[in-house]
Amino acid sequence: MAKRSTARASKTSTHKTLTGALVAVLLAVLAGLGIKLPGWLAGKPSPAPTERTTTARPAGLPNTAQSFETAKKWLYEKVYDDHPKTFYCGCDYSRSPGQPSTINLRSCGLQARQDPERAQRLEAEHAFPAAQFGNFRPCWREPARFPACVKDNGQALTGRQCCEKVDPVFEAAHNDLFNLFPAEGEINGDRKDYSWGMVPGVPSSVYGRCAMKIASDIRRAEPPDIVKGDIARAMFYMSETYGFNLADQDRQLFTAWARQDPPDAWEQTRNQRIAAIQGKDNRFISQYPTIFGKTARAPAAKPAGSCGAKRTCGEMSSCEEATFYLRQCGVKSLDRDGDGMPCASLCSR
Repeated sequence: MAKRSTARASKTSTHKTLTGALVAVLLAVLAGLGIKLPGWLAGKPSPAPTERTTTARPAGLPNTAQSFETAKKWLYEKVYDDHPKTFYCGCDYSRSPGQPSTINLRSCGLQARQDPERAQRLEAEHAFPAAQFGNFRPCWREPARFPACVKDNGQALTGRQCCEKVDPVFEAAHNDLFNLFPAEGEINGDRKDYSWGMVPGVPSSVYGRCAMKIASDIRRAEPPDIVKGDIARAMFYMSETYGFNLADQDRQLFTAWARQDPPDAWEQTRNQRIAAIQGKDNRFISQYPTIFGKTARAPAAKPAGSCGAKRTCGEMSSCEEATFYLRQCGVKSLDRDGDGMPCASLCSR
């Protein structure tokens, strides 16, 4: 039995030697012909991730949160604590420690399109989608090239996770409170990373009284008129602060939206609160008249004191006051047609 085993081992060894010799000859011939071989075939190890991690945040950026969870906590507890209303539809929402935040759909006439559970979920929405400013960054496109983004098992993080970990500019932009708004979950999900623009042919009643329009076929979303200026000023701020590109046609559209919908009292208050947290304000709000010219209406002054007892359009002295009562005081009777615009006689454009 020992002799058979020795003979079999010798035969196997001979086969391996011959095979190795033939492969070596073949590789030499291919190399002589100038044919470039992949590293694994030439016996070379796969290249290790080469991109270096940069952790230092460039000077001049806002002092944003170090994590998205912290950014959301600041958004809800430091900015919107006494203003619990969703951005797009003006719905009331409630938050309890340890419990998911819930939206009162009836408070704003919001109707679920397809997912009632998510429609009631409060989510933090990026006005300038993270995918749009992340997709051109190496950490987003090739996370496996960054050692810090490769787990011990060899699996790479997602592009978003990698950029949050190794790209301080992306991290700052991703967590910037000026780009975050408390939004209705289903609308946030439906909008995805679509660009802003006009959406013809889509009825404004898809979400009930909330006049949000989303067209998946052209990957575009049009917000209610009452927040178009807010979005425009957030987009301009992100472009200027982080160097994100805006096409000429986008700049023209956002300029029109900014002039159509000037900063109201709440937007100015929000700007001041975020500036106190991050050390930098949004000048497209604070310097609105200078930037957008004399044709634009000046920002509204914040009404003094509490909301008061006014309930009808006849009691309002201006569109700005009517907008304040609708959005901050929750006087829904000012928006009878549910288009997000109060008192047509005062706010017609």
